[in-house]
Amino acid sequence: MLEVLPAASSALARELAAERRALAGAPHDLARATALAWRYVEAGRSDGDPRYAGLAEGAIAPWLASARPPAEALLLRATLRQNRHDFAGAERDLAALLARDPRNAQAWLTRAIVAKVRGDFALAQASCVPLLRLADVLSATTCLADVASLSGRAAPAERALAAALERAPAAPAAQRQWAHVTLAEIRERRGDARGAEASYQAALALARDAYTVSAYADFLLDARRASDALALLGDDRRADGLLLRRALAERALLAPGRQATQRELRARFAASRLRGERLHAGEEARFALAFGDARDALCLARENFALQREPRDVRVLLEAALAARDARAAQPALELLATSRLEDARLGALAARVRSSR
Repeated sequence: MLEVLPAASSALARELAAERRALAGAPHDLARATALAWRYVEAGRSDGDPRYAGLAEGAIAPWLASARPPAEALLLRATLRQNRHDFAGAERDLAALLARDPRNAQAWLTRAIVAKVRGDFALAQASCVPLLRLADVLSATTCLADVASLSGRAAPAERALAAALERAPAAPAAQRQWAHVTLAEIRERRGDARGAEASYQAALALARDAYTVSAYADFLLDARRASDALALLGDDRRADGLLLRRALAERALLAPGRQATQRELRARFAASRLRGERLHAGEEARFALAFGDARDALCLARENFALQREPRDVRVLLEAALAARDARAAQPALELLATSRLEDARLGALAARVRSSR
């Protein structure tokens, strides 16, 4: 026995099962297939369970086999490729889609997210700009503020996003949730712990997705509030990212079950490598820093940084370089901080330590 799956008794599970049966009865219905695939994508984002991505891809597989997939399938494939960290593939799909339909707001937004993750802030900003005329004000402002906050304009980005949230109390919950967690991260990078925590809590009051829980747990761990982090994480052990935060919190608390959690997470990373997946190199680097070998952590952090260049990826590379006493390995992170003018008190301190250790 490999795993005991939860019983399909939740309302979501019943709804998805009903939609699968409906699609089986109408296998050529693209609208039904894409609607089901997006439900899977949202479920995966909420739970952090990668299996939903496979189900989403399966729902639209007949259309992806076409030499010219329909726009709906292209957007979904780009999103799934982004989730698998196939950023080059996602960008190809988005470029093809936008060449056909330059008014596709979701395609522009997805391209902005992919560019931001890769550290291409100029392309990210250029992809956010069309949202000013194609999307609602809150979504456009969130996109632009996120990129601006990573490009030396954190203070005006925070003000613009906070004002946009105040002006949009009736915006859909998903849009407000994204805006709140983006504002929380901006405030955290600027050293406003109280404001950041208020924004994280506002985001979680709207939706408890894996990304927000992970980000808030990291905030609590950095504040040495491991008990609060463990309470936030609850009993959910499905997502590797959440399990990593649990392992870090349990270590800080010397919790009785900490060694079992570490063994489970180590086995998951090993299984991922056997499958040829390298989706969690950054998180595995964090695990190696805490529970393994500094040289291994540095190799993983460098591998991760070649694909992803968000602040957390910069941080793990700087920390791994310091732990392995290899300041030169951190040079790509130092260059990104210099060229982007990213404002982050914690990263600035780490960068100063790296430069002084040369």
